[in-house]
Amino acid sequence: MEGPIYVDWAITNVCNLNCRHCTGMSQDELDHDEAIEVAEDIIQLSPRWVIIEGGEPLMREDFEEIGKRIKDDGIEVYIITNGNAFTPGRLRSLKSFSPKVMFSFDGSEENLYEWTKHGANFGTAVNWAERCSEEGFFQGITTVLSKLNFDHLEDFIVLTEDLGGESITFLPLKPFGEDDLSREYYHRYSLSPQEQEWAVERIYDYDTDLDIFYDEPFLWNLASEYGFSISKDSRGITIPDLEGCAASHSLYIQADGDVRPCMFSPEELSFGNASREPLQDVWRRMRRSRTLEVWQDQSLREGACGECSQFESCRGCLARTMRLMKDKAGSDPCCPLTPQSP
Repeated sequence: MEGPIYVDWAITNVCNLNCRHCTGMSQDELDHDEAIEVAEDIIQLSPRWVIIEGGEPLMREDFEEIGKRIKDDGIEVYIITNGNAFTPGRLRSLKSFSPKVMFSFDGSEENLYEWTKHGANFGTAVNWAERCSEEGFFQGITTVLSKLNFDHLEDFIVLTEDLGGESITFLPLKPFGEDDLSREYYHRYSLSPQEQEWAVERIYDYDTDLDIFYDEPFLWNLASEYGFSISKDSRGITIPDLEGCAASHSLYIQADGDVRPCMFSPEELSFGNASREPLQDVWRRMRRSRTLEVWQDQSLREGACGECSQFESCRGCLARTMRLMKDKAGSDPCCPLTPQSP
């Protein structure tokens, strides 16, 4: 059985910050033995890389053992951290297995950064990013892109360069919760389709040696329209040989073991729990699911996606469409290439 290209695993629900766009975490968390068993199951699936995040992954006491076990089997490991939970001991733990460490920066300067990440300190994150760079395992930054920081696109690139990073991933704000506060935040600050297009134009027009990835399935179609290239030799958390939505090609494991296609997937896209059955069985069930079958078959899709001549290189965002349209056969309402109503 062909395994997922990558696995994204939130190893803990514990966090020292309260980010305004946080997807939220389950209250339960795998114990040590369960986590090690899941790590072994991940290894059996042979993904190209594993992303370890949280919560804040550095706050789980056995993060070093989990990461090292995966890395020792020849699988690349990425750690995504908020940069505010470091200690000298945790830095040494990272150094013991040298993952590629990505720092989450949602503001390129102090005020916006600390407003978005409640409880964070911008200078602290910068300092530890520099320390990781000195140790040789700082990979770059991830940025949740919204109306709040839309005017700072180039500043994020410069920040990554100044810190000695190799890559930057822009992740446009996606629907992330079912409560009223989360929905209000999304509708207030998410980018419009036109703003998405402008962002892509500006980012890929910037002269830099960084590996840049704009994490939206329509990226490849915009690249075709505007004539810019997307790196085929990625140094970041990207799939250079897969165009469009990664649903059915990746796994997201929540802190309690729940398995979904990605971290933004709603509960109805859960396919099992990695602590209760072999992860291989969950992956097999997901691959055979009717939901993903419909999603990938254009003849079964409705609206703009069903008529799009570039469907195979996009398919839209499954998680966003399910959350906003409540329809697995529907069309992604945020695509900038879809004619918008006046």
